[in-house]
Amino acid sequence: MNVQDIVALIAVYLIIVAALGLSLFVQKKGINWDNRKIIHIGVGAFIYVWWAFSANWIMLVFFSVPFAILLFFAMFPGNPVSDSKLGEVTNDMGHRYGLFLYVVTINIMVAFFFNDDCLGGEHWLAATLGIVAMTRGDGFGSIVGKRYGKHKIINGKSLEGTCAVFVATFVCSVIIIALYGFLASQGLFAGRTVDIIPGLAFAAVAGVLAAVVEAVCPGDIDNLLIPMTVLAAMILMGM
Repeated sequence: MNVQDIVALIAVYLIIVAALGLSLFVQKKGINWDNRKIIHIGVGAFIYVWWAFSANWIMLVFFSVPFAILLFFAMFPGNPVSDSKLGEVTNDMGHRYGLFLYVVTINIMVAFFFNDDCLGGEHWLAATLGIVAMTRGDGFGSIVGKRYGKHKIINGKSLEGTCAVFVATFVCSVIIIALYGFLASQGLFAGRTVDIIPGLAFAAVAGVLAAVVEAVCPGDIDNLLIPMTVLAAMILMGM
């Protein structure tokens, strides 16, 4: 582990603390926001820094696996984690398994698609877009749908929420593609990248797939199916 890894870990921890802190603040003030989605979107900001790690085991040991263990215990009553605010948020509105599958997906991406991993490191950008679809697309889609959704389409989902999934996934995917392209030009990222013009097509496909899967997917498993579907599509398209 080098200095860059330590800085990246500190950044990830700050992101998690900020997301949890905002969730608690909103709850304390009685603001009518979905606390679970605040964590969902907020923690997802790690996509802007996880490229900086030098090895996937560092993320697994110090970030994603411990996070998964905490959320696993948070799902079940009768332990200190489930009795905490984290347990309360995890089981919010009956979505007991959602956040756990969220971090399971992160672990899969880190374990098998990290930039230096021989199994699929060249597809790290594709894996990142999968996480974008899950954290940004699904997260903002849920918020917009619950607040402004008036036109129901399928499974109780709204047209407004589905459009928000597409827009959030598309915009954030373009940002990530541009970021990784810049990092590669500076010699900071060695994985596969795409130019910004074809990147718009990748981002659009990611947005459409995220919106469709989120609309038809039942329950909490969208946190697994959305990112995996987008990842597979990006790889098939050559990313």
